[in-house]
Amino acid sequence: MKYDYSNNLMLDNITSTQIENMTYVEFISFIRETNRCPGGKNTIRKILQNTFINSASKVLELGSNTGFTSLEIARVAKCHVVGIDVVESAVIESCRELSNDVPDIQKLVKFEVGSALNIPYPDNTFDLVVVGGATSFIENKQQALEEYYRVLRPWGFLSVTNLYYHEVPPETVVQNVSAIIGIKIESWNAEQWLELFNTNTLFETYLFEKHRLNPQSSERISEYVEYFLKKDHLCSLPTDVKNTIRRRWRQTIDVFNENHKYLGFMLTIFRKRALPEEPELF
Repeated sequence: MKYDYSNNLMLDNITSTQIENMTYVEFISFIRETNRCPGGKNTIRKILQNTFINSASKVLELGSNTGFTSLEIARVAKCHVVGIDVVESAVIESCRELSNDVPDIQKLVKFEVGSALNIPYPDNTFDLVVVGGATSFIENKQQALEEYYRVLRPWGFLSVTNLYYHEVPPETVVQNVSAIIGIKIESWNAEQWLELFNTNTLFETYLFEKHRLNPQSSERISEYVEYFLKKDHLCSLPTDVKNTIRRRWRQTIDVFNENHKYLGFMLTIFRKRALPEEPELF
């Protein structure tokens, strides 16, 4: 009997109803979608280059999801990385990915269940805190910022790769995305996100870039969906279950693709001030 420990489900007995009842994060963990940060490896490279991380550094990723960013940071910088996510199935899937990596990386990375609102580490622990879209899903954003700040070492860096709207989206688009991911999203622009972080004057903006996202063709989406159904742990499932996976995944991607017409992502690096500084003029 095949066992999928990313969701504690017996694959031989899984039903379409179980697939339909999964949360969004449980579903992408189940199909083993990498869920890369916006910009993928290029974004991670820029983060590491602009935060000067090396093998002696300690890095924390909040909202580590299926582990892609944490693993890639360790592979490139050869540093110790902790990935934290509030969803247990995502952490289990991250641990599975880690177990498949080379021993040198396995020694550097660990994944834990935890909350960005109560990070289980002492003050001044990390040289870099990496946050993808996790802040978007946190209601008490100010408390989250205070936690990011608390665990950073003096003069440490906070990287944020947040999605933003470069154009006001139709309300139906926002509603559809919220329904898919199970959380009400806020249609903030880049300036609103910057304002959130800049109200905390203990952070200085060290780097700020904006990038547009591009919708994909229907044909490209179909190829992408079918790629997942060919994965070893899914390809031998009953036809009705695979059809449910195909339908749900296609619906999800179609909603995201429509959203991408209005969406961009910001790569922002903030620095933790240890002392008050004179403002720059020119």
